Amino acid sequence: MTMPEHNTTWRDARYDMPVSRQMERYDKLAAQDASARARAELVARGIYDPARHGSEDRPPLTVAEHIELLALAESIARTVRHPANIHHALLAGVTWAEIARVIDSDEAAVRRDYQQWADDQHDLNKQFPHLGMTADEYADATARVRRQGRAPEPGHSGTSS
Repeated sequence: MTMPEHNTTWRDARYDMPVSRQMERYDKLAAQDASARARAELVARGIYDPARHGSEDRPPLTVAEHIELLALAESIARTVRHPANIHHALLAGVTWAEIARVIDSDEAAVRRDYQQWADDQHDLNKQFPHLGMTADEYADATARVRRQGRAPEPGHSGTSS
């Protein structure tokens, strides 16, 4: 399945198909791109052998396909790198230091980004009470930013996202 040509941003890509299908499409385009580049390299070196390397045509990606590949990559990255993952890790007992090490950042930046995410979740809840973080969840998250250690707060399931 191809994405419509109007999809030129990660925002468009993420709404058109679930992330699993985005990854399938990304893999297909990336493989097509790698195959076309490999064939072109073999031809340029003068070592392309149709019997060994296959005789099928391997056209390079079109401009639209390159744009789609970029949009898919960004959409996938933003989906799987969602700040709620840090929230759930904290609730499970992962420390700030462990999170910072895993995402190749420093604790201050991770805490700052988490606080911004919590602020946004609380603002969302003010507009749409069935979404985001309630006032109590927000207070817990803000306190969590200042705390050290592993222990998650008792009674919190971490369902906010």
